[in-house]
Amino acid sequence: MISLFIVVVSFCLSVNDVQAKDYGDPAVDVNTQIYDDRTVDAIIQKDVYQLMNTVVDVIVADEDGTEDKTSTGSGFIISEDGYIVTNWHVIDSSDSVRIATSDGKKYIAQVVGKDEYDDVALLKIDLSKSARLLPVKFGDSDKVKVFDRVIAVGNPFGLGKTATPGNILRKDGNFDQVPAFGENKQFSSYIQANVNINYGNSGGPLFLEKGEKVIGMITAFIPGSGICFAIPSNLLQKIIDQLKVFGKIRRSWLGISACKMPSDASSILLGRSDGYYVANVSEESPAMSAGIQDGDIILQVNNKDINKKINVEYLLNNLPIDKVIPIQIMRDGKKRMMSIRVKDYNDEDISFLDETDNLIKDIPYEQIEISGLVLRLADICNLTKKVKKKFRISSDDSGVFILFVGSSSSDNSSVRVGSLISQVNGKRISNLIDLKAALESTKGKNGVVLYVKDPLMIKNPEFVVINCGNEKSQKKEFSR
Repeated sequence: MISLFIVVVSFCLSVNDVQAKDYGDPAVDVNTQIYDDRTVDAIIQKDVYQLMNTVVDVIVADEDGTEDKTSTGSGFIISEDGYIVTNWHVIDSSDSVRIATSDGKKYIAQVVGKDEYDDVALLKIDLSKSARLLPVKFGDSDKVKVFDRVIAVGNPFGLGKTATPGNILRKDGNFDQVPAFGENKQFSSYIQANVNINYGNSGGPLFLEKGEKVIGMITAFIPGSGICFAIPSNLLQKIIDQLKVFGKIRRSWLGISACKMPSDASSILLGRSDGYYVANVSEESPAMSAGIQDGDIILQVNNKDINKKINVEYLLNNLPIDKVIPIQIMRDGKKRMMSIRVKDYNDEDISFLDETDNLIKDIPYEQIEISGLVLRLADICNLTKKVKKKFRISSDDSGVFILFVGSSSSDNSSVRVGSLISQVNGKRISNLIDLKAALESTKGKNGVVLYVKDPLMIKNPEFVVINCGNEKSQKKEFSR
């Protein structure tokens, strides 16, 4: 099996090794490389240098503030009054952010807002001393086509700006479709291009060669493959607009736990693969007020059909807040149209304790094995207040809590410590007794379907299908 390794493209290096360059006149910058390829047919070198003037070096000091622990990434100017956009992972956990522009000037940057979910950070500097620097122009990422020529500009390895050409390979992809991208990241969508970038290009712009407009922001690449991924410009601009006003992203909330159903799960439970299966509706939520029930299948949201190509998570997180939208569901084999008022998801800040093991080590559990998948599970009623707070488990949640995951067979990355198993083969469970009874009833069947949801919302709720084997249950108390 070929393992795919994708890197989020920030790059850490010591300022003792590489200092921010005084670039002088960008037109004669000796550190700048131009890879002509076929770009000379569309853009003369002077125009490429002008594009480079919109790109900055983002230099980030670690929390201890020492100069020998600094990371360098890229960013680009988006307004004349000094707004700069880069990746969230470039500035994450930093106390100090500095900007070096292409004319050699350096600035202390203010962090205006951050969106960890989509990996975007908005910075602000005073550009009064650099009046000749101009912001980028945004293009319409919805209109780009496969094979369109693009140019990625950035500061790889902190050694100077480069302009690298390539082509669009794919648009409107989902990062959850890319193996091993990183389970803590769930980007809404991406543009894939065959641009050979390096560490430090993170946060740099992806220009459309024709028209010289930004159609994406570089955020990840596959080392040695010449493949990179960019956040589409249309999504990026929406994020920027909210970060300017709120400093964070307002995400919509319907109050449902649901997921797309893989074909093998749907064949066991429903006999069909269309739609989005609703496993749980929160109390006093917009969905409950609208009459949506457990077991409904959502076919359409705000006049958009739910299918395998659409990013349902992004759609549900970005509905118009405080607006009434139509939703089409299927219940008991019949289609119904319903109206639902969208609310704002209150993403309250919670101070998580660092040592998860210390929190859960004394919780009584039972160890269950399902065809090589070893799970240590606990009833929610046995969880402490600190554990419930850390993993955002509310009074509405039901099921059993996962303390440990081990597998001697296939990878089941959807089954995570801190997640809840709330259904087994379509049967809702409230505790370990229910779970064991449900597993007992699966004997002789082709598969076990677990409905796993993550209260932290790091991952969407998912159906996990496990080929049936011999289930073993072992009682354990106060040990780990």
